[in-house]
Amino acid sequence: MKIRIGDQSLRIRLSMEEALTLAKESIVTTSLCLNAMDNFIIELRPWHLEIGEVHTERNKLTASIPLTAARRLHEEKGYSFQCEQEVSGLPPLRLEVEIDLHKAQHS
Repeated sequence: MKIRIGDQSLRIRLSMEEALTLAKESIVTTSLCLNAMDNFIIELRPWHLEIGEVHTERNKLTASIPLTAARRLHEEKGYSFQCEQEVSGLPPLRLEVEIDLHKAQHS
């Protein structure tokens, strides 16, 4: 899983294997070790709501996308899930989840 964060956007690129995991209703996780003691977890999870959502907890960012979108990511070449989440006083947060097409071509 590759993560890009910036300018009120979160972009997640998945391998085909990770997309299959998500389509099977499991969580895809990656972590960033900041030092010997601090670890930041990023989770992508499918859920049964038809909206996307991003939230944080201590040392963790969780992005949730509809299970139907997770299945489409795995089944439809070129499909990407996109949504916007309202943020009080700021532009909306844009979430995009897609397959890493460069990796998919070489696998």
